[in-house]
Amino acid sequence: MLIVKSLIGLVTAVATYRMFFASQENSAEYRRNQIESVFLQSWRDYCKHGWDADVYKPVSKEKSNMYGSTDKPLGWIIVDSIDSILIMYNSSTANKAQFEEEFLRVEEWVTTKLDYDIDVHVSLFETTIRMLGGLLSAYHLSKEMNIGNSSVFLEKAIDLADRMMPAFDNTPTGIPYSSINLHTGASERNHADNGASSTAEFTTLQLEFKYLSIITGDTKYWSAVEKVYRPLYESNRLLGHYGGLAPIYVYPDNAKFRGNNIRLGSRGDSFYEYLLKQYLQTRETLYYVLYRASMEGVKQHLVSKSHPSNLVYIGEKEYGLRGPLSPKMDHLVCFMGGLLAMGATEGLHISDARQQPFWSTQRDEDWALAQDLTYTCYQMYHQIPSGLAPEIVVFNDQSQRKSGTRQWWKSSNGDFYVKPADAHNLQRPETVESIMFLYHLTKDQKYRDWGWEIFKSFRKHSSLSCKSSDHDCAYTCMGNVLADPPTIADSVESFWFAETLKYLHLLFQDDVDLTKVVFNTEAHPFPVVKSLNLRN
Repeated sequence: MLIVKSLIGLVTAVATYRMFFASQENSAEYRRNQIESVFLQSWRDYCKHGWDADVYKPVSKEKSNMYGSTDKPLGWIIVDSIDSILIMYNSSTANKAQFEEEFLRVEEWVTTKLDYDIDVHVSLFETTIRMLGGLLSAYHLSKEMNIGNSSVFLEKAIDLADRMMPAFDNTPTGIPYSSINLHTGASERNHADNGASSTAEFTTLQLEFKYLSIITGDTKYWSAVEKVYRPLYESNRLLGHYGGLAPIYVYPDNAKFRGNNIRLGSRGDSFYEYLLKQYLQTRETLYYVLYRASMEGVKQHLVSKSHPSNLVYIGEKEYGLRGPLSPKMDHLVCFMGGLLAMGATEGLHISDARQQPFWSTQRDEDWALAQDLTYTCYQMYHQIPSGLAPEIVVFNDQSQRKSGTRQWWKSSNGDFYVKPADAHNLQRPETVESIMFLYHLTKDQKYRDWGWEIFKSFRKHSSLSCKSSDHDCAYTCMGNVLADPPTIADSVESFWFAETLKYLHLLFQDDVDLTKVVFNTEAHPFPVVKSLNLRN
């Protein structure tokens, strides 16, 4: 009898032990701490082996700079990561001192080493969203949190922006060429696609340059980036002929579209994103009107469902609006769940948004589509054995016309295929971005559970033999998420620090107010502007 009682006591103790740690793992604080640990491990590996290089390979430990620069880095990883460090510093309960130390390390480097007088041509688009956006958000957050010298970041931002401004004066339309030399101010057309720029390139500069005008009071930045819209819309009858949707290439010199390919993946995505976000940033109603037209075009022409589970996805019109819908969807398109949700609610909890005068049938449709798309993007992880999504999937639309499907991998439920060349994973943020937005707009626990599941898959498969207590530990992109075990690649993108881990951390914060902040397309937060005081 004594043995039986002892066994019962042991079983009870084990059950209690398991329940305790299960409840610990389910807590938002525990999950934030785990995300912080991964950030710090990955960041310190970069600091130890690749410090101040723009490009870092965590497996081979090789490093280099962007755009062929041999003597000066742009701060590609460092500047892109500053606000992630600040956001985690501000809410951390376990690693606050460590994040403060890393911020001070970065601030010193920006102060003493960062110099944008570099004689190389850089991407106007990428440099704006990552470097200018990173510096401006660092200025905003360091000033708000009263840490460090915020003016350092503003001074560097002004210098960088002024070096890029000549790009807007080199064409009759005001639409800039793809690249700009930061030393000479000379612009160059895109070297591919017959010199056409991608539509997203010149329509994803506005949040950054407008915010710089707001904090400096100088309208020159605002005027430069705003003038690209009139020729784009008027030259192409964008609202009429194209239903608010835009092909992915534009000739800068005449604003005409090149080709008919319409998609919300690469080269098209953030055109739509910045229409809404300009409205959210400054309440200029014109941009909501343009956004509204585009979303109606998306719902009419690009939305479809998979077989057999009816997963809602956004396809592509490779041959124009009157052509067939391709069921291909980039992981990049997964930002649309969060965008549609913010467009519907304007950052309010859904129950409050539905009580506002602005609520409409269109917004209700957008909200339903936002939830459906976010679920689809979660399934792009969940139906993969490794738990990590590939770069591109092709949804099962029961079409027999697709060649090669027998050689493509088919998901566990049969909803989508993955081509061998698309099975890599770059640690992209778009799915966890939408999950973060949907959680804070609903407070539905399932979104946190989805995000935690994805985070654990990243931690398990993209880590290089890491242990939870290991301070010398790296994380890398994946070469093939379908392999068993998944294979790794030798690269880490700056958006792993700037976006993916930041959005995961924000998912498990409890006081995120989405009515007061707008994230640029690289997840750099800017405050919503309540009043404008600009000089000519």
